[in-house]
Amino acid sequence: MTRHGLPKVKTGCITCKLTGPRIRRVKCDEARPACNRCVSTGRKCDGYVQPPNGSYSWAQLLRVRPPPTHSAAEPEIRAWGFFRTVVAPVLAGPMDSYFWTHIVPQVSEREEAVKHAVLAISSLYEKFRGAPVEKAIGEKNMFAVTNYNDAIRHLRTTDAPETVLLVCILFTCIDMLRGETIGAISHSRHGINILNGSGPKSRFVRDHLEPAFCRLGIFPLFFGVRPETFPILEVPESTPAAPFNTLAELQAAYDPLIVRTIRFIREADEYRLGDDTIPEPNDSMLEERRKVSAAMDRWDADFANYKKEKLGKNTERVREQELMAAKLLEMGWLVGRIWIDSCLSREETIFDQHLDRFQRLIDIGSDADAFLRSWQRNHPRAKFTFEMGFGPLLGFVVIKCRSLRLRLAALKLMRTLGHERETLWDNDTVLALGRTMIEVEHEVHLDPDGNNDDMIDGETLPAEGKRIKDSAMQSESRVSLGKDGAVMVWKKLCLLMRQPGGPVTVKEVWFSVHPKRKQ
Repeated sequence: MTRHGLPKVKTGCITCKLTGPRIRRVKCDEARPACNRCVSTGRKCDGYVQPPNGSYSWAQLLRVRPPPTHSAAEPEIRAWGFFRTVVAPVLAGPMDSYFWTHIVPQVSEREEAVKHAVLAISSLYEKFRGAPVEKAIGEKNMFAVTNYNDAIRHLRTTDAPETVLLVCILFTCIDMLRGETIGAISHSRHGINILNGSGPKSRFVRDHLEPAFCRLGIFPLFFGVRPETFPILEVPESTPAAPFNTLAELQAAYDPLIVRTIRFIREADEYRLGDDTIPEPNDSMLEERRKVSAAMDRWDADFANYKKEKLGKNTERVREQELMAAKLLEMGWLVGRIWIDSCLSREETIFDQHLDRFQRLIDIGSDADAFLRSWQRNHPRAKFTFEMGFGPLLGFVVIKCRSLRLRLAALKLMRTLGHERETLWDNDTVLALGRTMIEVEHEVHLDPDGNNDDMIDGETLPAEGKRIKDSAMQSESRVSLGKDGAVMVWKKLCLLMRQPGGPVTVKEVWFSVHPKRKQ
């Protein structure tokens, strides 16, 4: 019988497993090639039994290992190296990239399903050209397709929940790169359901997988999914308590809060977009908004203290990435705060109460843009990020702020701060959508770069009846060649508008997506 606190060895060396429970009562430390416990007692260490694929402990999986050897196929070696040096460092955007630069590569050395998913991501990223042009042309990446299918085949041979969950994240990334909305949402839903249906979580799951799935609960709500049809990750209230010492702790508190905020906003759509027969928000809904708003204000106070104590001192020593991450979190908070305050009003003019906050969003974006231009001299610009970055947040300013001056400033910043794709948001498409909404609401014409040649007062706000309450992009699309020979994709857009006191009406327009021009 083993002593309390010293569990029976299952993954140690052969000597410890045979003699440990009966004689030594000491847990094997699993040192290689010979366990230190055996060496220190003068015993001969008989080494380790090689476990079958899929049965490694997570301590083993996360050991640093050398890159693939010459026995691997040349395309795999190249794709692996490209992922490690180019793709992994940028997938998280300005946020902490440890999951992609360390966890994923280490596990992929032991788990075939993970390895092949990584190779598919690497190839898709390298050949990524941005949607919707790529999808319209219908190009195929056979190396990525083959490795994706191999990952599925190997996944069927494992029942390790950690492996399945990690591959769910990687498959979501693959479908985001491919622009496959339904697939990305399906993989995210599947992973969250697995987590919610499992028992006690390992530290690996709590530290590395749950945070990723928490954030994956946001993007589906912007791509046609209703909150009541998409699971929310069930995690205990265990976020770090203030004061926060690291940006990672701030993000750990921010992520579940912003998920809660977006879910509430989407639940409020039924009232906001409904007609006068929809009842007013009940007391329960009003109380939930009060709680969410209070939680957001507490986080903002903690964030302000962090900036003062951490980022506000010796900023020249702070990593550039951390400064950008702080700006991204602050911008995300501002968007959430404006939206939660406005989501229970049927009048779009309620957003006019937040012009100061919209200005603050532009100021943060301008600071980030100036910093990025300096930083980018020595760093390549990411084409795709797995996490939402500045692009969709600036897109919110373009769509919901009715100051033409601020809208045009946000459009300009999107062209430099936005990546070609962030999760499923295509920057060119969001730019074109925002440009179209400005033209409709202000009755002006903008060129593809968002410049306005019309003489108009940039501070005159459009009347309620001219404002767009919401929009829905249709699946219909057309492809044409521009004057310069560039491929342009035309998309059909349904705009929801409402005259004061009248019903919601739908206006259909076609808008063109222009490929992003180099800066």
